[in-house]
Amino acid sequence: MIKMKKEQKGILNYRLHKFIQLNCSIDLNKLLPTDKERKKFDGKWKDFINSDNSNEEIYDLKDDKLSYKSEQLISSKKDQRSPLLLVLGNPATHSVKSGMFFSFEGDGNEHRFWKSILKPSGILDFSFDTKQSVGELNKQRKASLLNLDYDSPFRVGLCVFISMPSTPGGIWGGIAGVQRLIGVRALRRLEQAETERVLECAKKYLNPKGAIVTFQKNAWNNLRSDEDPPYSIDLARAGKLKGRLKNNKDIPLFGVPPTRLAGPCRNIMQQVITSPVFQKPEMNGMTRSK
Repeated sequence: MIKMKKEQKGILNYRLHKFIQLNCSIDLNKLLPTDKERKKFDGKWKDFINSDNSNEEIYDLKDDKLSYKSEQLISSKKDQRSPLLLVLGNPATHSVKSGMFFSFEGDGNEHRFWKSILKPSGILDFSFDTKQSVGELNKQRKASLLNLDYDSPFRVGLCVFISMPSTPGGIWGGIAGVQRLIGVRALRRLEQAETERVLECAKKYLNPKGAIVTFQKNAWNNLRSDEDPPYSIDLARAGKLKGRLKNNKDIPLFGVPPTRLAGPCRNIMQQVITSPVFQKPEMNGMTRSK
């Protein structure tokens, strides 16, 4: 587990709790410094909370402090595999409540991220029986990721770029829903704080053999080096979002299509796994932690 704690000074404060839960708080005076911005936020807050049944268990608003639960899953264990940090957009509220990334699809079935993207791309596969209930699969996935007990050329970690959860669909869905709540200028402020958080996580988790994969526009644009191209969905589909991590050019950075585009996302992930940066002699034959 990567221990993360920030002093109570900035817009965003966070602490990793119980291996996967990231406890966060936002200073609304700093996120929304004008009366106009705060008034708009207050006017939208009720609709945002009512957009998902899990929101009331995730969020707590008291005066000028917005507290909420988010997610991050990085094992404290290490092995010889190259660390790979997968940076998603923002958490789905129901997944935070369930205690596992991509807990299930809207229809309650297993999420495409696990069965249609990571497994067939060769990035990550588990040995347990996939015919179990979705809830049981989530428990076993979490345990396997924390224990490094999976088939992969990589030691895989998961984090989000925007820590605020939202419903997976509708007008309040995804990062677009967060932007609708707080406004464009506030989202830019939040992105600066979130970038610092992810860079801190990457610094602690990655090494010269490691790399980062982003699955979302805001994540790529904020984590890329200045020399790398800005995000476009066409470049993502073509596998041409390749660069270096901001302020650390030793770390390769890849941008892939969003998970909702399972086929294109899977295809580019297959390109990532064959990238020359991962062709290390010490990786040969190493697929599972011993």
